[in-house]
Amino acid sequence: MCCPKVSVIITVYNEKELISRAIQSILNQTLGNIEILVVDDGSDDGTADVLKSIASVNSNVRFILADRIGRAHALKLACEEAKGEYIANLDADDVAYPERLKLQTNFLDNNLDHAWVGCGEERRDSQRDEHINRVYPLTDFEIRKQCAKCIPYTHSGITFRKSLIDEGINYDPTQPYLIDFEFFLRVAKKYKVANLPEILACRYVRNESFFQSRFKTQKQNRRLARFGLQSVFWFRLSPHYIVYPIARLIYPLLPNLIKKKVRAGQGLSEGKGTT
Repeated sequence: MCCPKVSVIITVYNEKELISRAIQSILNQTLGNIEILVVDDGSDDGTADVLKSIASVNSNVRFILADRIGRAHALKLACEEAKGEYIANLDADDVAYPERLKLQTNFLDNNLDHAWVGCGEERRDSQRDEHINRVYPLTDFEIRKQCAKCIPYTHSGITFRKSLIDEGINYDPTQPYLIDFEFFLRVAKKYKVANLPEILACRYVRNESFFQSRFKTQKQNRRLARFGLQSVFWFRLSPHYIVYPIARLIYPLLPNLIKKKVRAGQGLSEGKGTT
């Protein structure tokens, strides 16, 4: 394929049961001219065989079999190898809804001062026993404020310009986790960002996933607090926003019902999932 409109990148480690579902959701997109690039990060469960089978009958699917290089390095590699004008991420255990790429590329085509666009998500969370729809802040101004509080997008719903990679803004392979948020903050420091109000991705939060099993909530929240504090200074937010990164450190101790109220108070719109 020459010059696809979008390169959809998927990094995968030991998800042979779910990778086909993720890829099929991209094959079902209403937008044409899509490249699907999968980086297999050293899977040993047969994922590579599944990818070979899919690629053999779909010319717009290609894959890279990497040694165990880690997710951050795999994301960086995928972006470097992507051929599209835009790059869209999809996690290997998640799903993109059919209109996602059409709506996001339309937005970026018509908003040349924006480098990144996300969307709302359907969230199926077995850890919290929740099935909800979540809409993130929409405008650049609101998203920047949200960064002091929590991650203001869903990683499985983001699309950004390949030109970011060409100028040297890419995922940092030295990051152990919250890899995408660190990357996002560097993008938002230089360019405008946005979210669409539509629910265009389904995110599955599972204890079985490699990320969730390896990185415990306490570690994630300490790092989120650090990035939140960084956001206050980078985006020149009001000094009172410093309270949010500090509060992040006690957030894991709250009951789930209180957590939901806290998220609502932080500007995350959540409703009961219907699909």
